[in-house]
Amino acid sequence: MHELLQEIQRALALLDPPSERSAEAARAAFAFRDPDAALAELVTSLTPAAAGLRGAARLLTFAAPDLRVELEAVTGTRRMSLTGRLTPAREARLTVRHRLGETEAAVDGSGFFLVDGIPAGPVMLHFALPCGASIVTSWTTL
Repeated sequence: MHELLQEIQRALALLDPPSERSAEAARAAFAFRDPDAALAELVTSLTPAAAGLRGAARLLTFAAPDLRVELEAVTGTRRMSLTGRLTPAREARLTVRHRLGETEAAVDGSGFFLVDGIPAGPVMLHFALPCGASIVTSWTTL
């Protein structure tokens, strides 16, 4: 059985190898996991027509049992700007995990945050709360 699985693996690697983007996403997902964090899953993803006035924008909402993350992703020429809010409002330390590594930012007492310079591709937001708890969003491609 083990030999058969190895043969299948070799055949797939030759005939249908994963794209570099897929491989990067898989490596990032594995490297940045936090098994104790609560998961905020994507519940809404919109691209409003009026958003074109400021560039390509996308509005996303993630929900966890006691927390919501509202996020606007605006694409610039090479990088994205992420603006968002935690509700209920609370301070936190935000780490945006992406294909090139991590970018950190503060979430203020009103729950607002801004992160610039994020590369397009898969991202995950990790919020470290002052109480020691963590909230992570599901990985989303922006």
